[in-house]
Amino acid sequence: MRPGWNPTRRNKNLGTKAHGHGNDNRMVVPEAWGEYFLEKLGSHVLVKRQIKGHEMLFFVQPTRSAYFYPCSIDDICKVLAHCPDEAIAAFDFIVLRQPTRKQGILQPVWGRAEYTYDIRKQRGGAVIIEAQMTDSYTWTKSANPERVRELNRLRQDGHHIEMTRRGVQITHTVQSLRNTILYRTLLHEIGHHVDFNRSTLEEWRGKTKATKEDYAHRYATELYASLEKQGVVPFPAILDEAAMLQDGVKREWFCTPDKTMHA
Repeated sequence: MRPGWNPTRRNKNLGTKAHGHGNDNRMVVPEAWGEYFLEKLGSHVLVKRQIKGHEMLFFVQPTRSAYFYPCSIDDICKVLAHCPDEAIAAFDFIVLRQPTRKQGILQPVWGRAEYTYDIRKQRGGAVIIEAQMTDSYTWTKSANPERVRELNRLRQDGHHIEMTRRGVQITHTVQSLRNTILYRTLLHEIGHHVDFNRSTLEEWRGKTKATKEDYAHRYATELYASLEKQGVVPFPAILDEAAMLQDGVKREWFCTPDKTMHA
């Protein structure tokens, strides 16, 4: 006859996912109120610049080892100084942000637009620019239309794209990262803010994500073409060490880890 319940008998599911093991420490990006980047910014430097009569606030986080910002504050200011007044007035802050280790692994991104950003008891629209690494990563081979368009944009920016057995391998250079961040991501996120400001709240909520992304891509492409026609872009990197010292930021935050200058 089979014995009754034995409390010392080991459950075959103990220590496994079926028993809930790891549910409290899965490697996921921490979120606050459903937004990926609304966690506290942490240690940062505030830099104020006047651009076409508009005060722009830069919140700059120090970078960790292997990370850097592909463009400097002066680079961004030069681009903004030649943008339409509507673009400059569309947002209030630029945040140069160091992603956490988990975010860098799970959700690496170039940047984003935030329409209500709270920092230092101030609230306004923000363009977020993320620190990057000069490494490579692999995308899956799934080729939806938007993925194909993005690969084409990356090629145009100068990234090396190679099809491998594992998927699509994308390899960065310092210059390709600069092209993506300064000449495309910055203008793309500004496009989101312009689109948001031109829309009523009802109109904005009614737009699909694809519609918003298409608008921002088109805005960035057209604005870059205008700046290029004016002879503003492209231009060599601006790394003014005296200005950086005055701003309280460090040169190595804007250079590759080997401290080389931008090409």
